[in-house]
Amino acid sequence: MEEIPEDVLEDILEAMEEVKQPEARRGRARYPSNRDIAEAVIEAARSSSTRPEDFVDIVLSILEERGFSTRFVNEKRVWRIYENLVRRRIIRDTLGVVEW
Repeated sequence: MEEIPEDVLEDILEAMEEVKQPEARRGRARYPSNRDIAEAVIEAARSSSTRPEDFVDIVLSILEERGFSTRFVNEKRVWRIYENLVRRRIIRDTLGVVEW
């Protein structure tokens, strides 16, 4: 039996790993975690020209710019995270929507 060159062996192993991964998962955008959404909320809240009506769209666009899929991120989730950040005093209620 002949010895296989190391570079060829590495190529074969890489190809085998690619075959193991399902085709549907390759190249798809990730779904954002609550921490990812919180970071986008903090960034959107810092912009002074943000209105409550546009806030969710701004957060979604920030997430999409970062390569996330926003398919399952809804308004309620964004506002819940915003409210939690305000109540924990991580950000100020610049939009004036949280009641104490």
